[in-house]
Amino acid sequence: MSRAILGGAGRPVGFLALMVSLALAGSALAQTLTVAINEGMPGFDPGANNRTVPSQVYPNIFDKLVGKDVNGQLIPSLALTWESTGPNTWHLTLREGVTWHDGAPFTAADVEFTIERIANTPELARHVLFNNVTDVEVLGDYEIVIHTERIDPLLPNNLAANGAEILPKHYFEAVGVDAATVSPIGTGPYKFVEYRPDDRLIVEAYEGHWRGVAPYSQVVFRVIGEGTTAVSELITGGVQITSVSASDRDRVESSPNVRLVAQPTNRVVHWTFNTSEGLPTSDPRVRAAIDYAIDDTVFVEVLEGGYGNVTRARTGPGDNFAPSGVYGEYLYDPERAVELLAEAGYGPGELHITLMGGTEANDRAELTAAMLEAVGIVADIQLFESSVWSSRYWNPGEFVHMAAVGSSNSTFDYGSTLTDLMCPEGVHSARSHWCHEEFSQLVRDANAELDPAKRQELLDQATQIILDERPQIYMYNTVNFIGIANSVDYTPRADGHLFLFEAKPAGN
Repeated sequence: MSRAILGGAGRPVGFLALMVSLALAGSALAQTLTVAINEGMPGFDPGANNRTVPSQVYPNIFDKLVGKDVNGQLIPSLALTWESTGPNTWHLTLREGVTWHDGAPFTAADVEFTIERIANTPELARHVLFNNVTDVEVLGDYEIVIHTERIDPLLPNNLAANGAEILPKHYFEAVGVDAATVSPIGTGPYKFVEYRPDDRLIVEAYEGHWRGVAPYSQVVFRVIGEGTTAVSELITGGVQITSVSASDRDRVESSPNVRLVAQPTNRVVHWTFNTSEGLPTSDPRVRAAIDYAIDDTVFVEVLEGGYGNVTRARTGPGDNFAPSGVYGEYLYDPERAVELLAEAGYGPGELHITLMGGTEANDRAELTAAMLEAVGIVADIQLFESSVWSSRYWNPGEFVHMAAVGSSNSTFDYGSTLTDLMCPEGVHSARSHWCHEEFSQLVRDANAELDPAKRQELLDQATQIILDERPQIYMYNTVNFIGIANSVDYTPRADGHLFLFEAKPAGN
């Protein structure tokens, strides 16, 4: 005859052990946060990337010299202070006691290495951030002076921008760029554990982080290309945070265990033209006809559920030095579109245009194609799985006529936004093959101008060139909708970063 050994309150000791075990297991599970991202990681080299998903994820692994709070205001990060000490110099005092994820100390040598690498490598996507930097002078382990070729009032903003994350000099020199950007180390709140391509990225809290230990011991970024699938995972508990499209908002709002949070952004949805010689889209009249053929308000109503706003420039709420008369404005005149096509030598059905993008742009492409066909343009849609499309657009930049793109600006400065179309260093200029020397010089002059009124005038002149030339046509500014499990206390950021040091279990 067997006997149960009893604990307190007459319960078997085995029962109590089981309860303790389950409680500990539940606690461990509660410390893992799972977040959906819609494409895989292209590597871990921030200076080489300007894509949305890696820009959202990198701040968890790496730190920048200058940070931003949830409202987008500049705050100290690896740099405690930054001060202009002359027309071409910025003096920075660095934070002491910071360590890399391998335990090595962070010093000014890492800053020198990172900034000069981006400044001296035009092939890097974020070269535009520091192409004005001539050198970084190291005054001590925690003191530097950044020298610029021209006056650079935007340098603090650029130090806080996507791609400005500081990299470990000693690690790159020891293992080489390829290895360092596959298995990264940073000074961020989470350290790299594993990346399974197109499946998931796993990071864990770094106990030696200078901000303190992150509330979640582990974060898993799951790659889920279809937004509807990601929302299903949110509702059933497979993920705790995901972006939500207009078509899925009702599902989230009707679920008792999750909530929907709206976050205004300066992200602008647009079409980029390939303006290469010999293509029909090299003709400004064709680009103008396409602009007039598209009714931007339809996209806001149908795809965004009435949220967001139409715009003729790449700007949104909170952007400094944005031009007037473009936000909330749009062009729609199908009759004028037909006239412009005739001027360019195209009658009904004679112009064939290929629309390309990721599968997530399907609805946008379908609506655009219908509008183009209404003015006599034959539209062919070619869509690709997200990671394939990102590589196709951002790396070689080869697309046929029109590319579906969405762009935000982490600096919240309109002048910084326009650098993407400067020639030859702008990332969108390279991909659209549009090079306008007057435009580029206006932006350079504006971004070196200290007088706000003069700077605004220069940026307005540059904007007019874009409106006339149309290397890109801007459609609408978006509002991000984020689905968050009620078990998670998290406020989405204005810059769109998934900075999960700020997330914690609800009630903690």
